[in-house]
Amino acid sequence: MTASNDGASSFTNISVEEHFSVSQSSSGGQFVGPTEEISTAAEALIGRSATLTEALKAAAINVGHKPVETTDLAAIKEVEARATGDDIETGDSVTAVASEAVVRNKKVGKEDDKKIHLGDIVAEIDVKVTRDKSVTSEDAEAVVQAELNHSPYNHVIPGGVAESVAAAYKLNRSPSL
Repeated sequence: MTASNDGASSFTNISVEEHFSVSQSSSGGQFVGPTEEISTAAEALIGRSATLTEALKAAAINVGHKPVETTDLAAIKEVEARATGDDIETGDSVTAVASEAVVRNKKVGKEDDKKIHLGDIVAEIDVKVTRDKSVTSEDAEAVVQAELNHSPYNHVIPGGVAESVAAAYKLNRSPSL
């Protein structure tokens, strides 16, 4: 993370590698060898196509109960723009629905049961996003960057949109996981 002259933070060289770790395994005292552990976001994508919208669906599976916040909105906007090739902010897009959800959730305050959740936003993604593409490293890095830039805590949400897109990229790169 680097700080700019105006006090705003920016992030460079975001790596999607941090969502996977390598450990050594043993079975009955016998060394089995290194195993790669994948995040819950990657687990949700196994057996599914690793596209941008599939990654968004995986996030809904993992943290669908989470109220939509500005961090989610930023990541969703980046996913939708990259999936469709358009800069979508208005109309009947997932980004527009997420934006409305953020505004509503801020008005509701602390009453989580009245808030709109990530799962609610992603429910109609197949209808709202008619184009899609496989996740590339550039896509993953841009979505992680978008979520980080809007996070008050400077971290991605575990199992959320950015982590799910990073996991999709990893599956595209190494489908044998």
